[in-house]
Amino acid sequence: MEISQHARYTCQFCGKDSVKRTAVGIWNCKGCGKTTAGGAWVMTTTAAATVRSTVRRLRDMQEI
Repeated sequence: MEISQHARYTCQFCGKDSVKRTAVGIWNCKGCGKTTAGGAWVMTTTAAATVRSTVRRLRDMQEI
């Protein structure tokens, strides 16, 4: 756990590997200055990935 929470992650907005955990669930990018909410120890959770894929699938179905 400690290794994953102190690691650097890729920013969703600017693409740089400069996202670090500020507090529990708060992630800040030093490159673009954006602050996002995420998991307590890792930036993205499995539940968030499931929601993202479901929303993408529903948007694709709506366009057809």
